[in-house]
Amino acid sequence: MKKLNLTCAMAIGLFAGSVHAETYTCTIKPDAHDRGWISKTIVVNVNGTTGEILVNDILIQDAYDKPIPAELVINTDKRLTIKWDVKGLETERGNKIARWMYRLTILKARGNKAIVKAQAAGYFGSLGASGKCRVSK
Repeated sequence: MKKLNLTCAMAIGLFAGSVHAETYTCTIKPDAHDRGWISKTIVVNVNGTTGEILVNDILIQDAYDKPIPAELVINTDKRLTIKWDVKGLETERGNKIARWMYRLTILKARGNKAIVKAQAAGYFGSLGASGKCRVSK
């Protein structure tokens, strides 16, 4: 828990100061089936000037020690959808999973409801969770 709070503080600090940017801090409530592959806090920064999108969470912080770029899927008045990959994460048994693919949809028109999906490359099925995001500019 201590590491999670540190990651959130780091993520917000790294995004602070971006002019014409929106930062979404999403609190996710993973179900019992996520097995720790979906973070409880995901922070997304959308730079309105450059179009750059950065994402950070505990798994990204563990793998890269900094926010990583995300790809914009859609951004309208009603929703924001992004996707990103995290490579080289390990299971509790020490097995490496080459790549996790994540997709986050923020339903702006529904009070910034968040829906996140995660899928390990080469594996059948995906994990999912939902929550809510706070927006700051």
